[in-house]
Amino acid sequence: MSPVTMDCLPLQPAPLSLPKDAPSTPEDTHTMGLNIPDDFNDEEILARIHAKLEHLAHLYASGKPLFPRRLLADLDAQIDQGNEEVHIDDLDDVSHTYSLKVPAWCSDFSRTTYRIGYSSIQNLTCIHPSFPEISLRDTSPISICYTSTAEYPKAPLAETQRAFEVSKRKWEESETCAALRLHLTQLGRKMAKPVRKIIAFGLGTMTGLEDEYHSARSHAQHAAVRTMVEVLGSLSSLAPKRRTNNSNSNSPTANITSSGIKCYAQDPAYTDVDGEILRSLDITPLDDPKGFLEIDDETLVFSVSPNVPVKQVVADVCWPAAMIWNTVMPEEKENMRWEKQVKGGEEFWVVPFTTDPDSARVRRMVKEYASALLRDSNEYFGDLTIYVR
Repeated sequence: MSPVTMDCLPLQPAPLSLPKDAPSTPEDTHTMGLNIPDDFNDEEILARIHAKLEHLAHLYASGKPLFPRRLLADLDAQIDQGNEEVHIDDLDDVSHTYSLKVPAWCSDFSRTTYRIGYSSIQNLTCIHPSFPEISLRDTSPISICYTSTAEYPKAPLAETQRAFEVSKRKWEESETCAALRLHLTQLGRKMAKPVRKIIAFGLGTMTGLEDEYHSARSHAQHAAVRTMVEVLGSLSSLAPKRRTNNSNSNSPTANITSSGIKCYAQDPAYTDVDGEILRSLDITPLDDPKGFLEIDDETLVFSVSPNVPVKQVVADVCWPAAMIWNTVMPEEKENMRWEKQVKGGEEFWVVPFTTDPDSARVRRMVKEYASALLRDSNEYFGDLTIYVR
């Protein structure tokens, strides 16, 4: 089960720097997701929302990254220092202070901890119809949030290992595995640079065995990392020793496969049991944001419907050698309008984008890659595409 993210505010909020003139008509920001009910008549708040959207659109169009590597590296260093507070700049380069100690108002929730919050361009600009004023609070693509994960049974190591081995055999015999091998082999021959790292995001815990469907998917996705190593290793003419010597000396200690490819995985849902199994597969678990900081132009990024905007982070941090992730859709298929639905007699709004949405920058990036849609007849991944540069 995915963690439930609860709202949070910086301890020292700073005012947003906005241009003096707001857009003259609401149409100027329709493409940014402004969708406010007709009965909302606070003209001052509407003007500020329009001004904020125009400001964000200007910053984004100018090429300013939402997720700069230097900012993630600085946040990572602050966390590693064991600080109780961290300082993160927003898009206007204004520093906000966040607590890594869960605040008192979260104390009633069990299993609560902090998480790094990543706000996609959609999160920043797609205004909730019922609470538009909330959008004025801050413009921080990277922040600290507090999450509470529902309790669910986690299987012990031996039981999880046995289940994983069963799932791994099914994966290796599946049509999806065969399709992955075929497409990755064909595209891999065209790659400008060899893959020296595979970094996986959001593959989920392998210990939730009571949920057979999701645990089987998680097991298959982790087994797929080993398949990628086998295929890419067979394509490479570089010796393992040379690969090791060329690796980043600042990288976390990692198991190196026989092909010389380092493998990492980042997911806040990982348990100690997951860590044991990952290491047995020569995959090194990493805490957020270390996975993003490991990406370079000889990396394959693998993600399956993550709860953070991995595509947009990658587009800002570094264009990798390859990606295997949810298919990037053309702009004309993107939905930016909230939808009101009724269930059980109650009305509610449905957010128009996923937790890992596409963006203009992501689309520009994948234009530089050859691609192949991965046919997943076994429903291990959903809609994925292989992209290689």
